[in-house]
Amino acid sequence: MARLKNKKKIVWDRVKYDFQYISLNKIINQIPCWQLRKKVYEKMGMTIGKGARIGIGTVILNPVGIKIGDRSVINENCMLDGRGGLAIGHDTSISSYTKILTASHMCESQNFDYCEQKTRIRNYVWIGTAALILNGSDIKDYAVVGAGAVLKGKAEERDIMIGNPARCIRKRKVTERYQLRYKAYFR
Repeated sequence: MARLKNKKKIVWDRVKYDFQYISLNKIINQIPCWQLRKKVYEKMGMTIGKGARIGIGTVILNPVGIKIGDRSVINENCMLDGRGGLAIGHDTSISSYTKILTASHMCESQNFDYCEQKTRIRNYVWIGTAALILNGSDIKDYAVVGAGAVLKGKAEERDIMIGNPARCIRKRKVTERYQLRYKAYFR
């Protein structure tokens, strides 16, 4: 009897997860008004700072695991994965088509066992178009991850990272704190 209850719970949990995925990523992420999308994301457990924005078409996995700081901007058609925990700091700009993952599978496992690792993106970071940030990565303040770069690991403070795998080519010269002031009421 306990085995049957456990199996029903597993099925029900999967149905809830799939429903949340479809509603978030086929309906809610297409709402053209950012303020309305923000209210829904927050109701579903996401923490979104003052003045922050998530662009239209962005795919959200497990909103409860996502925290976004003040004035950070996630542009259109990105992917934010909160399954393992995703923290994005203040005044960070994430360009369109970027994917940030917090979960994967173990390639040495015969069953491709699932694993989660928190991904952190600190303050004043700029991530270029179509970058891929893999689970467990930690991007420190003022770092830049270039367009199309694939990062697994760390980007130290002020590192400018490019390529696949991403490597530091030099240090960013920005030293002052700044505030992003991007306003968009639609998209």
